[in-house]
Amino acid sequence: MAHPPSPRPLLPALLLLLPLLLRAGDYKLDVSPYEDTVTRKPWKMNLSKLNMLKPDSDLCLKFAMMCTVNDKCDRLRKAYGEACSRSRCQRHTCQRQLRSFFEKASEPHAQGLLLCPCAPTDLGCGQRRRNTIAPSCSLPSEAPNCLELWHICVSDPLCRSRLADFQTHCHPMDILGTCATEQSKCLRAYMGLIGTAMTPNFVSNVTARVALSCTCRGSGNLQEECERLEESFSRNPCLMEAIAAKMRFHSQLFSQDWTASTFSMMERQNKNPALRPQPWVPSLFSCILTLILLLSLW
Repeated sequence: MAHPPSPRPLLPALLLLLPLLLRAGDYKLDVSPYEDTVTRKPWKMNLSKLNMLKPDSDLCLKFAMMCTVNDKCDRLRKAYGEACSRSRCQRHTCQRQLRSFFEKASEPHAQGLLLCPCAPTDLGCGQRRRNTIAPSCSLPSEAPNCLELWHICVSDPLCRSRLADFQTHCHPMDILGTCATEQSKCLRAYMGLIGTAMTPNFVSNVTARVALSCTCRGSGNLQEECERLEESFSRNPCLMEAIAAKMRFHSQLFSQDWTASTFSMMERQNKNPALRPQPWVPSLFSCILTLILLLSLW
């Protein structure tokens, strides 16, 4: 009598890590080691060259053009594009160049490329968005077990720190999906994982859902833990809403009534520092208001 095939054995170390896998999104990693030192700066883009695009061009193509006309973004994008091309594909080099792009390119450019909204029927737009991460080179050709992928990540200091950052900022705190921090921090943590063993990507050209490139088949008695890990990306309400909100913002960015006034203001602020919001104005107003109140009480 033939016996059914046994599940593919996992790394022995995973059995030792079982107590650490408690609930979805919580792997008992350290708290995020990164400081929140984000500085918001106005965009500096040459938008005149976008006139060469058709008005109905998909937004992913428009954001790609915005990267192309920016010297730094274009240089970093070409570097990972060359490293991740099929003819020259070396996974570690590709992943390193991907990390370099998402670390060094300005946040609006990087998020615009990766999180551009596409209509479900626009397969070309969806394919461009999904190929931003070059899945044919940066991701494994055959999906490994998700727990094996996790073990590889936590064994690498960089990947472990990025995963801890993701856990800190994209972690649902209760069954209602209440998120630990604001959406902007979750998006930065999510993008920080790109180019590591835990690189998430869009699952297809027709949806904005993201997932790890792994499977839970063959997990044996660790099936439940594996599914929790996988769902911390594919069914994470904090991450899903952060991505959806950013895509809505990007869609509004190119709306007919909003674009011209917004970008003209940004350009005027870039050219004339006097027009930029000054950080001391709110505190000065607060001091004056306090003084007025004190005099009225006197």
